[in-house]
Amino acid sequence: MKVAVDIGRYFSLRSLGKQDGFILIAALTLMAVLVLVGATTYIVSSSNAKVGANFKTSQTALQVAMAGAEKGREALRAANAASTTTSNFGEELVARVGANGVLNGYSTTTDDAALATGTMTIDGHSYAYNTYLTNDATDGAASTTDSNGRAVITAVATGPNNAKAVVTTTIQIYNFSADSPAAVYSKDNVTLRGSSLSINGNDAGNCGGGNKSAVYNLDPSTTTTNGNPPLTGGLDHGTTDIDLLSMVNTLKVGATTTLTADPLNNSTYGSSTDYSIVYADATAQADGKLDLNNITGYGILLVKGNLDLAGNINWNGIIIVTGTLSSSGGGKASKNITGQVYSGSTALGDTTISGNIDITYESCAVKKSLSSQPLTVVNWKQN
Repeated sequence: MKVAVDIGRYFSLRSLGKQDGFILIAALTLMAVLVLVGATTYIVSSSNAKVGANFKTSQTALQVAMAGAEKGREALRAANAASTTTSNFGEELVARVGANGVLNGYSTTTDDAALATGTMTIDGHSYAYNTYLTNDATDGAASTTDSNGRAVITAVATGPNNAKAVVTTTIQIYNFSADSPAAVYSKDNVTLRGSSLSINGNDAGNCGGGNKSAVYNLDPSTTTTNGNPPLTGGLDHGTTDIDLLSMVNTLKVGATTTLTADPLNNSTYGSSTDYSIVYADATAQADGKLDLNNITGYGILLVKGNLDLAGNINWNGIIIVTGTLSSSGGGKASKNITGQVYSGSTALGDTTISGNIDITYESCAVKKSLSSQPLTVVNWKQN
């Protein structure tokens, strides 16, 4: 029996079988590539998410460390203001020393007492900070003797995913850029009237201020006396030009009281344990003058414009007047200023001080007034 074979169909079927194998291999290869691409994309996106999350926590830790440094700066300011000697950080450094008797500052094994500690919850995560105090490089970090009113605050913050940030800040006790060389400093002429007026430039405190002149005039202004008022330290003059307006503008930022009109009689500002800053823009008033009558104050009195002292006045600290300073209300009304007085000049006239007035320079009152100011940041860095 003969079998007929369709040769064309035979080879056609063989060719189709080969194509099916090729398509299968191509499909499997494509699937493998797609799986690989998908896996790679997942890994990359997952890594990016982790990197992004870690970057976010590390940046948050840095912000917490910076906040901790500010907490430490304020804690140090408050401690210094309450200390016996406000002109340096000696007492504050000694108070941080741990059980080993050595000031170590921040380290993984430190036993120093922290200036400030705390925790913050941010985006559902907990961050902790600790701040430590050491001396500056000039005195030596471990030294508890401060010769220049500078110290170093190190703030350490930790958070999730092993996030950690360290911020080091060098700070300094606030001081005037140009200190007055006298109990009364004036940029214009001064008239002193009456024997019941006295100005004493000898330092009544013990805070390292040293003795000063009674009155200092910026050349070419002069001081005229009538009635032979006692002036301990004498009269002096020179080229020390203090920018009073700049001082007022700098200090008014920390004002605890802002006067928009003459205060009521018998008002009291601050206390012997809580010095304050009082600011008044007298140029905004109709007469361009601030009148104080029967006032007691502790701290810094800042007047943009002119100031008149009437009635009984007791001020402990610093008085800075950009314009003229005058006094009125003689008789039994007494005015006692313990600290320092700065007066400027305007076209309205010279500074005139008369009546029953005692002005005594005292460096402790000056330094205590300035201790209410935030500590000055000299520099900072992230370690």
